[in-house]
Amino acid sequence: MLRAEPKLVALLLEEVLGVAVPPFEGAETSEADFSQTLPAEFRADLVVILRDAEHAPVMAIVVEVQRKRDEAKRRAWPLYVAALHARMNTPCCLLVLAANDGIARWASAAITTLQPCSPFHPLVVGPSSVPRVSAERAHREPHLAVLSALVHGDGPGGLDIVLAAIDAVTDMDEQRGRLFFDLILAALSAATRALLEAEMQPGKYEYKSDFARKYFNAGREEGRAEALHAVRTSLLHLAMHRVPTLRDDLRQRIASCSDVERLSATIVEVGRATDATAIERLLGEL
Repeated sequence: MLRAEPKLVALLLEEVLGVAVPPFEGAETSEADFSQTLPAEFRADLVVILRDAEHAPVMAIVVEVQRKRDEAKRRAWPLYVAALHARMNTPCCLLVLAANDGIARWASAAITTLQPCSPFHPLVVGPSSVPRVSAERAHREPHLAVLSALVHGDGPGGLDIVLAAIDAVTDMDEQRGRLFFDLILAALSAATRALLEAEMQPGKYEYKSDFARKYFNAGREEGRAEALHAVRTSLLHLAMHRVPTLRDDLRQRIASCSDVERLSATIVEVGRATDATAIERLLGEL
């Protein structure tokens, strides 16, 4: 996502971490291989360069995606920034994107360098530091809305965040909007995706883009049988996610129901149910 929209790196620094970013006109990705300055094994995940109106660099950011603890990698981070500064001769920093808050805490610890009394402090963004973007803010900052949906889409209130992000990306050109739309869908669990599909049924949701409408209408375009199979599968996955010990007779009720609208409505009701008893009652009424 950051390769498709490198300006988001500056947004993360400013909005999430409170780091002052100099005024810039454009952002681009650059070569992340520091092997010309350092040994060949030193290669960052991404480098983003911010440039002014004259295309001069005003800031360069090393971006590292950290999914697990790696002390050798962590020790190399100060070298990445030093090598980038030597190459660009502009203010530089390191931004670490941590897969979870535990990794974020680990990555945030100061790194002892060769210079006494000058530890290196990584700038780290973890899931809990990514804001939960409202519908109003999503249209002002659609890229941040997408990131919020990727991080929080499966959590409490995640469906509203996802819907806000989907609405926001429809303001983009179709190619970029489709890219971010697919990213959001790919990041969601089967249960959340089932809730989203039920929420976006025609007549309930106002589509604001052709690519969203085409995606969610695909089942009907391919035929009622395919649509019925899809909604049955979605309900079954959601029900088993909420009630892992779901009884066989309730699974059979899902499999034998042929009313697409009723199945879709039940998906929403199951998603909002507060306990297993309520879910079993809903499925027993199919």
